[in-house]
Amino acid sequence: MMLATTQRSVGLVLFPLLALGLFTYLWINIRQSRREVGSEIEIAPNRKPYYADEEMEGLRLDRYLSMALGLLVVISLGLPLYWLAEPGRQSGAIAEYGRVFATRGKGLYDTNCASCHAAGAVGGVAPYILAEKDGSYSADVQWKAPALNNALLRFDRDEVRYVLDHGRAFSPMQPWSVVGGGAMNAQQIDNIIDYLQSVTISPEEARQQIADGLEAMQERYPDASEGELLFNLQAASGSYSCARCHTGGWSFDDPAKTGTGGFGPNLVGVDVKFRDDADFAKFLTEGCELGKIYGAVSPEGGQAQCKSGMMPGFGQTYTAEQIREVIEYVKTLDGTQQFDPDPES
Repeated sequence: MMLATTQRSVGLVLFPLLALGLFTYLWINIRQSRREVGSEIEIAPNRKPYYADEEMEGLRLDRYLSMALGLLVVISLGLPLYWLAEPGRQSGAIAEYGRVFATRGKGLYDTNCASCHAAGAVGGVAPYILAEKDGSYSADVQWKAPALNNALLRFDRDEVRYVLDHGRAFSPMQPWSVVGGGAMNAQQIDNIIDYLQSVTISPEEARQQIADGLEAMQERYPDASEGELLFNLQAASGSYSCARCHTGGWSFDDPAKTGTGGFGPNLVGVDVKFRDDADFAKFLTEGCELGKIYGAVSPEGGQAQCKSGMMPGFGQTYTAEQIREVIEYVKTLDGTQQFDPDPES
């Protein structure tokens, strides 16, 4: 890339010099030309005596052959240098396109997404109207809109695109692309993902957020296990929390029985769907692929299929020990536990 930049600088210097040379040549040529003084026969080029052979094949020919040789040398050296700089130009172009697309995505995000997920995708709240099963009004709530600056640590680009295409059922998250009935085309959706990629925090920063959030919750819930606190973690507007999907009402601080299902499936007795804790931990670490069967068949429970919710992978955000703590807590769920979102009230 440095070579490509140097080559551009040299080109910017040579261009005005060549332009000046061309202007000088044209000016001298015009100055040396004769004005028309008679009929066309007197000044016709084909009637003017030209150089004799001795003069043509002497210094004049040598001069033009030397110029041709110089041009050949420039081409011989310039083309390899141009080719050497090509990888730098390609990587530079990719980086520039990424910057341009992320800038466009930021404009789309600020206009359409920031009102819920906040500027910089750090998470916020979204006003939402709850409805009864018959469609009648139930309540106005403030829904925790998760941080999105860590979404690409848990989902891949296709999974994020799926959510933007189709939205999230039973939540304020609507479909944004024409695929699901929204107004954005595929390029605009990709630009938003490019922006989210540009603001994505590192796995180390995500784990620090989790550690800080866990420490804060341990002060409020001194008797709760680490697994329970991680399951209900409120850091980054709950984007790391299991309860967001697996406990109805958790996102607006009116949780149902812990782990009994919401957008995600009921987790009571979920351990029977896995061969062992290692199989369960692998699933929590990697997440699942849309349509893929996971788990083990057993008398108590069958295999499960990854559906449109797309279970994220927490391998880049939770430590192996934290994942084990979550597994131990999930194995205790019996449909009676309920997490109090405000223990101090």
